[in-house]
Amino acid sequence: MKIYSANWVLPIVTPPIKNGSVVIDNDRIKALGPREKILKQFHGVSIADFQDGVILPGLVNAHTHLELSVMKNVIADGKDFGDWVYDAITKRFDFTPEMIQQACINAVHELENAGTVAVGDIANHSETSLAALTQSSLYAVIYNEVTGFSPSIARQRFDEFAHKIIQPSNPRIKQSLAPHAPYSVSADLFRLVGDFTKIHRLHSTVHLAESIDESEFLRYGTGKMKTMIEKIGKWDPAWPVPNASPVRYLDQLGFLNERLLAVHVVHVSDADVEILRQKNVSVCTCPRSNIKINVGGTAPIQKMINAGINVCIGTDSLASNDDLNMWNEMRSLRSIHPEIDAGTILTMATINGAHALGLNDRIGSIEIGKDNSLIAVTGSDNIESPENFLLSDYAKFKNIARLKS
Repeated sequence: MKIYSANWVLPIVTPPIKNGSVVIDNDRIKALGPREKILKQFHGVSIADFQDGVILPGLVNAHTHLELSVMKNVIADGKDFGDWVYDAITKRFDFTPEMIQQACINAVHELENAGTVAVGDIANHSETSLAALTQSSLYAVIYNEVTGFSPSIARQRFDEFAHKIIQPSNPRIKQSLAPHAPYSVSADLFRLVGDFTKIHRLHSTVHLAESIDESEFLRYGTGKMKTMIEKIGKWDPAWPVPNASPVRYLDQLGFLNERLLAVHVVHVSDADVEILRQKNVSVCTCPRSNIKINVGGTAPIQKMINAGINVCIGTDSLASNDDLNMWNEMRSLRSIHPEIDAGTILTMATINGAHALGLNDRIGSIEIGKDNSLIAVTGSDNIESPENFLLSDYAKFKNIARLKS
């Protein structure tokens, strides 16, 4: 058993505790409260103090692609979205498995060093990230990414990907299936994956309403997404044009549910937001990636929050971002959406992300009985507001430490 104290304890789901303490026992949270009260209750227990520090839940990066870490700075900024997707598909074959594995290991270390404790990882070859994640301290949901544009190959592609789902022995890691996007997965394949995840009660995720090109393609069957699909040799003239927004299309397929995480969700109408609310879909926003790959807009985050949607944060991959640092992602979000307060952003990066990944019963907040997935961030100045300190200049952080039992 050990007591950790700091200027502030930030439970996320309850108000901040000034001069607070947390008691850890057998890697679980046993108690929390004002320091003086905790010390009276637990005599003779070892104490660690974080002066000028904040104890909070570790961060949850709800969406990334660890295998694409090898592609950092490979694709030029500012390309049209369809051209960016084409490069992402084709240039990944320029790297050896050894290069991909090492970049994945490095990315996992980057996540840990910056205070991330859980990740939603999109994988094409799940054994690559699984090996790195198993050797780490991270919780993870590995989503095996499913693609297959032609309706004629839906069953073949589903069988191929479903065969990969073998749950790891490591209790911190789960595996599931994830259809890539409405422009790369047929309706039949969406239905097969949806039925599979429903039967097995698995969480899933999908890139949704990311670009204007995607919206045009699903409405009319034209534009840059069609050109991209033709360039990679996957176009099927038998594909039926949905004539719907991306959100409405997946709703019509029965794919939207409370265990789904929709990623990006930039180009949505009020009607789309209402559908997401009704189906209890979580949404992950990736603000820096959206800028870097030119999706043509900004996600209506405040509107979704106001609707009661569970909104979380992800960095996306190093192919479309400068780093996997969630502090930088939160600060970017705050600069783009100044109307969203610091406390809400930290909630998005912790308990909301844990909820989206199905891990909220174990991590994401400081509550009695939850796992010890806590971190302590120390600074050089007296901290008056823990939320504002945590979203201030990253250079003000002296250290980020994972609490040990």
